[in-house]
Amino acid sequence: MAHHNTSSDVMLVPVERIDRIALFFSKLFSPLFGFIGGYTVVVLAAADTRSVLRWAVISMCIQILPVLILYRIRIAQRRYSDPDMSKRTDRNEIYALGAVSMLTAVLILGYYGAPTSITQLATSFFVIGAASGIINVWWKISMHASAIAAVATIATMQSRSLGIVFWMVVAAVAWSRLHTRNHTAGQVAAGTVLATMVVYVVHRFIA
Repeated sequence: MAHHNTSSDVMLVPVERIDRIALFFSKLFSPLFGFIGGYTVVVLAAADTRSVLRWAVISMCIQILPVLILYRIRIAQRRYSDPDMSKRTDRNEIYALGAVSMLTAVLILGYYGAPTSITQLATSFFVIGAASGIINVWWKISMHASAIAAVATIATMQSRSLGIVFWMVVAAVAWSRLHTRNHTAGQVAAGTVLATMVVYVVHRFIA
């Protein structure tokens, strides 16, 4: 048997090889990977790569840096149950700050006329993050699944083969979050469906 967090029954220390693989996938394909992966796909698909890359870096810095800084501070203060924030209430302030920083990025991108592809992506991440944050007040939806599903959806819009690769990653992430007991099947499915729907709707209305 693997070792678990006694309060939430979340796997923290691997015992068997399959546990190590699950934890590796869970850490590698984190929400941060989703953010960076999404912007990378958009940049590589752009005709004017240099301009889109510049806006992608600006957007990522505004959306991601404040959250990363708060996360590192809280980890140093040992305010979270574990580095994965397995306790649902640990995530509330991260979601709140993320919503503010993501909305700020969307407003700045819109005001300065950033490329549509970057505005679409930034808006998608804002809506996904805000919706997940509201849901998290009552229920621990999977942000891992949401982030990777968002990238997979965006990749599918650009290339069917690339989309298949990322949807395989979504499957690996879903399995890892279930194996490590961070989420239930319903929480993973909800995160995946939420992100997919948001990306499609945002891309339809922001053109």
